[in-house]
Amino acid sequence: MDAVKGLACIAIVFMHCEFPGRLGTLVQCLARFGVPFFFMVSGYFCHSPKGRPDYGKKIRHVLEIVLWTTLFYVLVTPLYAPWEGWPDFKALRNWVLFNKTFYIAGQMWFLFALLYDYALFALFDRKGLRWVPWVAVPAGIAVYIAMAQGAHLAGIKIPNMWYRNFLIEGFSLFSLGYLLRTNAGRIRVSNRLLWTVLAVSTLLCPVERALLGRDFGVNIVTFPQVTALFLLCVRNPAWGEGSRLAVLGLKYSMLVYVLHPAVWHLLDRFYSAAGIAGNTAVAYLRPLLCVAGAVCAAVAFTAVRDALPSRSSPTPPKGNRP
Repeated sequence: MDAVKGLACIAIVFMHCEFPGRLGTLVQCLARFGVPFFFMVSGYFCHSPKGRPDYGKKIRHVLEIVLWTTLFYVLVTPLYAPWEGWPDFKALRNWVLFNKTFYIAGQMWFLFALLYDYALFALFDRKGLRWVPWVAVPAGIAVYIAMAQGAHLAGIKIPNMWYRNFLIEGFSLFSLGYLLRTNAGRIRVSNRLLWTVLAVSTLLCPVERALLGRDFGVNIVTFPQVTALFLLCVRNPAWGEGSRLAVLGLKYSMLVYVLHPAVWHLLDRFYSAAGIAGNTAVAYLRPLLCVAGAVCAAVAFTAVRDALPSRSSPTPPKGNRP
């Protein structure tokens, strides 16, 4: 799972810092599994087979990352974009209800959504409402598809924050990861079938994009795609063990996610200042430089943090924990 986490964080960077032309469209389609995969990882390791999960510890951990990330972008954003004034009531409402961030990179909505999901899951668990995840998975996915792809086909414009938030996308996938962990012994499915589902759904990603004519947050076929990929990770825990991708996923995936918007925007600023923004070769190189820059920044940050006598910096996830 660590190796796929490494692959997923690279996919997320490529999804935001796009390749130009048809290659960019293709990579966008295939990379949509990244965010759902991390929601599922969080839900999967939310369950503790040895006792009651310490939700308070998990919430504090994510809250610490959220606060440090917010501070980082408050300081860094003026280097590549001007402030847009104080947020109004609408902006505050969208942030609280839909995790639509302001003053920090919009891609950080995942962190706020994850914080909400841990709190919501802890509430349901302590109330003994163990049936909620079973309802949340099909209901959340159905609502997502209806609001995203369905509304689009009907000619209705719905802001993506209405379905890309902690409740619709986040909690349904978080719950799916949890259910896969708690019901692992009941799942009887072969690797061959999982590989078939993964291959077919991955091939259908660009087909769906071509048919619907719009770039969505998550494709319809992403749901079976990421579920099959996740189960393959669970059934084959030794995959990629000790590989560079596994090290990336284990130690640096969260930091790469947090840092990549800053690297991407600063890179764009450099391109504009150097007068090479319109160069085709440079445009194809841009996503690769973004990945390299984010990984280097994550490694450097971790090295400096580990060298300090006391760890006052945010602690990236250990093991498979989000």
